[in-house]
Amino acid sequence: MDEKNTLRIEQFLRKHPHYIYHTIPFKEFIEEAFNCKYHFITGTKDDEIKILLPITSIKSKIFGNKIISSSYIEYGGFVGDFRLFSEIVLSLQEKFKADNDYLEIRGNILGNHPTLGKYMKKENLYKRFVLDLEGDVWKGIQKSKRKAIKKSHGLVEIKGVQEPELDEFYQLYLENMKRFGSPPYSKKYFQSFYKHLVSKGMGKILGSYVEGKLVSALLGFTYGNRVHILIAISDPKSQELRPNDATHWSFIKWAIENKYKHFDFGRVREGSGQYEYKRKWGGELIDLPSYFMLWNTQDVPITDPNSAKYKLMVSTWKKLPLKITEKLGMKLRKELGI
Repeated sequence: MDEKNTLRIEQFLRKHPHYIYHTIPFKEFIEEAFNCKYHFITGTKDDEIKILLPITSIKSKIFGNKIISSSYIEYGGFVGDFRLFSEIVLSLQEKFKADNDYLEIRGNILGNHPTLGKYMKKENLYKRFVLDLEGDVWKGIQKSKRKAIKKSHGLVEIKGVQEPELDEFYQLYLENMKRFGSPPYSKKYFQSFYKHLVSKGMGKILGSYVEGKLVSALLGFTYGNRVHILIAISDPKSQELRPNDATHWSFIKWAIENKYKHFDFGRVREGSGQYEYKRKWGGELIDLPSYFMLWNTQDVPITDPNSAKYKLMVSTWKKLPLKITEKLGMKLRKELGI
């Protein structure tokens, strides 16, 4: 992106509430980590940007072609004058319909435009729990969780995970993703995270250590008035020390001390184990719908975690050698847009 367009977008964002996935540093992070193009589609009036939508074009011989806002993150959507959103959607349809199966606009952290569903098919796929950090956070946490936090006190050391410690973090991350049956990001993803976001105060990794060994970590975006947790990992051998709870509580305290207003635990499927874990922290439960415009397919691409096919994929992935999951993981994530 040239200097003129960068300046125009930065000027536009200063005037409108937005989130990290609307920013230039996030664009640079994604483009470097995934070796892709992260586009900003804009609507203008009198040569001034009035609305912006980040998109990525995903091409895959296995999973098909699609346009996603925003790929490689849990959220997406417009910022600016929502009255112009139909022009953006229709222009995307004209440009991309012939070669793509569908357009997906993921749940907007800023709130979804009430008429978006008139143009696109709405699917309530996910929820999110968000803590109000200006209230009495400790009081809202379930008693069992408060007990676990107290138990961890003095048993684990909490500190930021610095870039030179990335190898240790990444090894624990790989082991976690294999245990969950999920494809991992590459190490380059985390190197780019430090380079483009942590260096600008837009991201942070916090870890729990036992005798100098990393046993739990949280990776989060720290932008605007919000902390948004994207990745949580832990060593199952250390669970009796409650390092996960210690790391979450320490990140929440850090967010309060640094004047953030919201702590977002990230998207989750209702009824899952993660849902139950996040629910106990006392945050507000918020719907996170996605919107689809189907072009060359009749079915909304929804992954059912309870289907036999999905369970087979997960169980197969768990059996693969760690080196194979590392090699294949980023390729799968890139082609899936996750």
